[in-house]
Amino acid sequence: MQKLLTAWLITSFLAGFFVTGVSAQQEGAEPEAPVAEAAPEDALNRGTPRGSAIGFLEACASFDFEKAAEYLDLRNLPGEVAEIGGHELARQLNHVISRTVWLDDYSVSDSPEGAQGDGLPGYRDQLVVVKIPEGEFPIWLQRVPRGDGERIWKISNRSVALIPDLYDELSYPEWVERIRQFFPEDASFLGLEAFKWFIGIGMGFLAWPLLWVLGWLLSRLFSSPERPAYVYWRKLFKGPFVFIGILVVMGFALERLGMGVYAQEVSNAKTLTIIALIWFFWVSIDLFRAFQQNRLIENNRPGAAKVLRPITGLIKLVVLVFGSLFWLNNIGVNITTLLAGLGVGGLAVALALQKPLEDMMGALTIFSQATLRVGDFVRYGEITGTVEDIGLRTTKVRTLTNTVVSIPNSRIAYVEVENLSLREKIRFWPTLRLRYDTTQKQLQEVRDNIWTLLSENDEVHDDPVRVRFTDFDKDAILLKVHCFLKTTDFTESLRIGEELNYRIMGIVEEAGAKFALPGTTMYIEGDGSALQT
Repeated sequence: MQKLLTAWLITSFLAGFFVTGVSAQQEGAEPEAPVAEAAPEDALNRGTPRGSAIGFLEACASFDFEKAAEYLDLRNLPGEVAEIGGHELARQLNHVISRTVWLDDYSVSDSPEGAQGDGLPGYRDQLVVVKIPEGEFPIWLQRVPRGDGERIWKISNRSVALIPDLYDELSYPEWVERIRQFFPEDASFLGLEAFKWFIGIGMGFLAWPLLWVLGWLLSRLFSSPERPAYVYWRKLFKGPFVFIGILVVMGFALERLGMGVYAQEVSNAKTLTIIALIWFFWVSIDLFRAFQQNRLIENNRPGAAKVLRPITGLIKLVVLVFGSLFWLNNIGVNITTLLAGLGVGGLAVALALQKPLEDMMGALTIFSQATLRVGDFVRYGEITGTVEDIGLRTTKVRTLTNTVVSIPNSRIAYVEVENLSLREKIRFWPTLRLRYDTTQKQLQEVRDNIWTLLSENDEVHDDPVRVRFTDFDKDAILLKVHCFLKTTDFTESLRIGEELNYRIMGIVEEAGAKFALPGTTMYIEGDGSALQT
């Protein structure tokens, strides 16, 4: 079962990289294309160059080098090469390919005739090119007769003759060979021999203390233990930073040791790399949140600091989703089809979350623009009161009648809200309604005395101070007062306003004037008397 799974994985992966060779067609060719030659039946699938390449790599991935030798043309080899034997030659070729060639470099035809127009004889195709300091050496596939006369594809004996020299050039150092001898040849995990895992993990363990010290130095460089954000800097440089460094060291070591086809497929999924990057972004988001929270608290905005946690949590979720999609794409899942399949469900979820998201964005707008704060005295339409709490969905206001009103944040963020707590001073602007029988002298006396009262009062701003006879109303003469009190406290402004009102009433009485009452006044001709109703 394991071999079948391995074969399926290798075949599926290589099919994405092997490019089918096509015959070059020239202008003026015959309108009817020639019928393609059918691949001969072969138990080892050697009827095409691609089938032979996949079979060889599959056998090597299973460490079945006896089977892998069936894909080598062992005829007419030099004596010293023939003495090595097919099993060892297959193992050495797998070693050479795994150390020098990555999957992206494979390009093998799926036609029984092989690739056409590549400048090679029709019976020969190129499998890979091995690059060493001495030069580049192609490994060829060649169409050779089988025992029954059928022509199949094998790795050319000309290339097989080069295997010992290439293996010597690319052989492991002596210390690696010593380690390899302690492990069984077929002991592997995820396509990598056990000794390679031992060396790679060992290199990671050796790098860990050095990376830890480097992370400690960087955390001290960017912050200090006395600062609130230091704990997040330490998490960043001692967590994902060290983990990513270990992955880099292990990856470098394993690539130098050589990775087979299956191991390369697993590596291309970038599973651990994606986990490390998600971890890195999550800790970075926490670090950003810590900086922003400290800044908001220093600016006396603890309510805004509170909303950062759910917002950063949402950002973390987005990072996780994108990382998962990237990983699924790496393992061959069609992301477009997946997203299309989730489209209807996603639309339903989006509609259900529309209002909560609007309120959450409203909360973000409130906090980012600092239009409201907990404790502010505000007026929203007909609602006047003190802000008690700003949540993700609603803002709670305690009204003057001691009731609590919850207002959706989406409404507060996009309509006019009057923040009375942000006033630098409070306006005092009563309108005096005097009777029509008030004389001009009395009116001027009232006006001048009120202006003097306001100008000399220490609790009233000197500028502006205005007392003006502005209009004739239906049943009264209007005298309007305008000034600002030296306070921002609403209760204190009521006290000052009350004292000023008492003084103004006294000024009106001293001048002999009277306040007009709402109603109708009838004047009787002759005696000058008036009857007010």
